Amino acid sequence: MGDFVQVGETALRDPLTGEFLPSVPLYVERGDMQTGAVPEADLHDIASVLAGKMREYVNGCKKEGVGI
Repeated sequence: MGDFVQVGETALRDPLTGEFLPSVPLYVERGDMQTGAVPEADLHDIASVLAGKMREYVNGCKKEGVGI
């Protein structure tokens, strides 16, 4: 396993209360960070995944009548 470095954190919100759920650290492999080796296709893939998660969150909030 390679050497990883934390680059941030992310947390979803509870659709009922709007409060943040426990955060999760985000890591990249140190070598990828130094060489810029993350392919553009991978960036597009993660953007699609995150957009889908945001869509689920917004729809869940609407379903429960909770504003975001």
